[in-house]
Amino acid sequence: MKKTLLTASAATLLAAQGFAVEVDLYGQVNKMLLGYDDGQTTDVVVADNDLSSTRFGLKGKQKLDNGLTASVLFEAEMQSNPSDTFSQNFATPQTQSLTPASTTPVNFAERQANVGLSGDFGGVYLGQLSTAIDGVLTQDLTGVKDVMGANYRKIGGGLNFRTTAGANSGITVRSMAETFDAVRADAIRYDSPIFNGFQGKLAVAQGGDLDGSVNYNGTAGDFKLKGAAGVHFNNDNTSVAANAISARYQASVSAKHTSGVAGTLAYSTASLQNKAIGANDPTNWYAKVGYAWDAYEVAADYGRASHFRSVAAGDDTLTSYGLGGQWNLTDGVSAAAFFRNYDAEITGTATDSINLYGVNMRVKF
Repeated sequence: MKKTLLTASAATLLAAQGFAVEVDLYGQVNKMLLGYDDGQTTDVVVADNDLSSTRFGLKGKQKLDNGLTASVLFEAEMQSNPSDTFSQNFATPQTQSLTPASTTPVNFAERQANVGLSGDFGGVYLGQLSTAIDGVLTQDLTGVKDVMGANYRKIGGGLNFRTTAGANSGITVRSMAETFDAVRADAIRYDSPIFNGFQGKLAVAQGGDLDGSVNYNGTAGDFKLKGAAGVHFNNDNTSVAANAISARYQASVSAKHTSGVAGTLAYSTASLQNKAIGANDPTNWYAKVGYAWDAYEVAADYGRASHFRSVAAGDDTLTSYGLGGQWNLTDGVSAAAFFRNYDAEITGTATDSINLYGVNMRVKF
């Protein structure tokens, strides 16, 4: 059944019931085939791409008689084997099998469910939603975004590093990298009007966490520009735990020339309270360059994350580099291929690097 038919049917039903807001159905299926080499074993897995999960949703807007616009958004996702959580199975030496992320029947999970009112003042939104800092780290005009981005740990993040002796180190890729790339919560968020390409956002979540951001989307001569900066404050000032994170800061900026050449930079860090002697604030740097022509995109990236697994003194660093290409077959349909390397530097633990190879296909509706 075509989307247009489904949308028309939903709108007709709502109109018949006397509801004010007509809704549109949208979604995507995003799957990938991955191969990995952890220095001891190799394997292949079919996974759900956690950079942008398989999902569906309903969204709608309706202008009211008083000049305001009411909106509604409901979005759910389904992942049977997320690309950031599957891992090796170490039950037997040199095993080739995998431990899937989920061994139970997959259910739909809520991503967003919120309502809003907007007007000349901007917009106010309430419910399960993206908070003000969501997406700040991943502003990107460089291309190959289906399989490459500042949140690179989302592909292969559940894999354990092997020690150089071949044992399981118990240290995963995701434990060593930025984990604050997407934030959704039960919250209220205010979005300011857009002024000369700039927009501010402020959100307060259930529990008292507060975050805000400034976002920009515009042009300068032959360049398209996009960027954001944000901060998230944890409502945990009464915590007595050592090295508790009190605030996180993120920023990213991206530029694309009319020739097709583009680049992206991203940075994140956290502030610690009750900081122990020798503790380090975690930091993450990311850089990406790319080129796009016709329906094709190629890119290369590099990331370095330090002290996310442990803030203690000494080496605790994850470095990653990747190469990828993407073919945008038509609007909403894309295929991509990539290679990524993960390398861990940890005091007292010598590990092998992990190589990932993959192909991906995303179909939107």
